[in-house]
Amino acid sequence: MGDKSEQLDSVCPACREGSPIRLRAIDDHEYAIPFRASYGECDNCCSLYQVPMPSLEALAGFYPANYHSYTSTGLLTRIRLDMRIRRVANFVQADECFLDFGCGNGAFLYRAAEKLPGRRFFGYEISDRREVSTTQDGAVTIVKGNIQDLWEVLPSCRLITINHAIEHLPEPGITVRSLYDSLVVGGILEGQTPVADSLERRVFGTRWSGYHAPRHTVIFSRAGLKALLAGLGFADIEITGAFNPAALAVSLGSSLHGSGPGTIARQGFYWLILLALGAALAPIDLSCRAPGIMDFRATRAPD
Repeated sequence: MGDKSEQLDSVCPACREGSPIRLRAIDDHEYAIPFRASYGECDNCCSLYQVPMPSLEALAGFYPANYHSYTSTGLLTRIRLDMRIRRVANFVQADECFLDFGCGNGAFLYRAAEKLPGRRFFGYEISDRREVSTTQDGAVTIVKGNIQDLWEVLPSCRLITINHAIEHLPEPGITVRSLYDSLVVGGILEGQTPVADSLERRVFGTRWSGYHAPRHTVIFSRAGLKALLAGLGFADIEITGAFNPAALAVSLGSSLHGSGPGTIARQGFYWLILLALGAALAPIDLSCRAPGIMDFRATRAPD
């Protein structure tokens, strides 16, 4: 489709104050799904979002059986999971509850239950059918289904992580408001997500990994994410650059594709080369004022 100077009748899901301009169609450069997602850029906060926004039913069809969060295993995965655990270990104590929203195959929760005994871990992943499974010791409960299936079993939480999941939500404000209500006062929402106003996006253009088209629905700018969280009542909002060589690896791999969709297998020697290059570039990305990935953290304020 290319860029357009077209003002559309749509409100930015991030800041709620802007409208999309500069529509751009993006191919799927990771799984070759035959669907071109159209993204507009908010003229107020510079967040990106799909126009029109896909339905939940359509989104479900964009995730193949070999999607990386469903199948990730091995040493590199364990290293990545341990890095996440270290990031959040001090936020939840014994006998407190911890939700990982968008938990994939639950690998992070099972690993966290080993490293942080005494906590109760919950995970949620969208699915077309309800399934609730709990480990024999009761430490980990995974809920698959619609969002109501989660609310039926979830107690109040001290910590909710939404790691590379907020950008998959067609209505992030509604979902994150429900997550806010699921936190105890003083509880923490923590996550990681791509940054729309990043150097990496400017360098790689339509091949930038942050699009992850057509699965990413809203790609926040730093200002857009802060506006969303503040508007929902969160306090003590912190946004910082994040170390994520895999994101750079996908951008590099996508840039080597020809025209149209392509695939990137997150395994094998070629993937290790891309990861090594991503790791080499990561310090440059982190040291610039516009990193490609951001960590965020916010607290539920007193009522």
